[in-house]
Amino acid sequence: MKLFLKRNNIESGIDFTIYNHLEKILFNVTGSADTSVKMKIESCTGEPFAAIRLNTFMFTYFSVRCARHLYVLVPCVRESFAFAIYGSTYRFSGNLSLGEFVMHNADEKVIMTVKKVMTSSGEAFELEMDDNENRLFMISAAVCAASYQVIAEPNTPQVCC
Repeated sequence: MKLFLKRNNIESGIDFTIYNHLEKILFNVTGSADTSVKMKIESCTGEPFAAIRLNTFMFTYFSVRCARHLYVLVPCVRESFAFAIYGSTYRFSGNLSLGEFVMHNADEKVIMTVKKVMTSSGEAFELEMDDNENRLFMISAAVCAASYQVIAEPNTPQVCC
């Protein structure tokens, strides 16, 4: 399954749209960046699917709550791993600063590939997913990567995985 994640330019907060290859909107991501960054992923009908929060405590990390699971994703921008993840057996590799990474399952099978592409509606992230069962978490991880590029400050201390 191929999806696209596009940032909407809204000054008041963080806003992404997730759509398929036919440009049908499937999910909306909205968030605020006042004191801490909080985002929610909803279906196009408004049904909530996931909650994401960007935390900074000595280093930057995301907490993702979806499908009754809590995951912690720590961006690793200086190493070959895109995220260190706690709460799961998934593994990420790639370059987070370029917005290109791969997600592996416990058997080292690639279940999602993320890369920047140009679409008819502008620059977006292309999400190529092979695992429908964990689609929501994979979308959440891609949202974390996209929002990290938008909101992380260059002076924020990073963790080297």
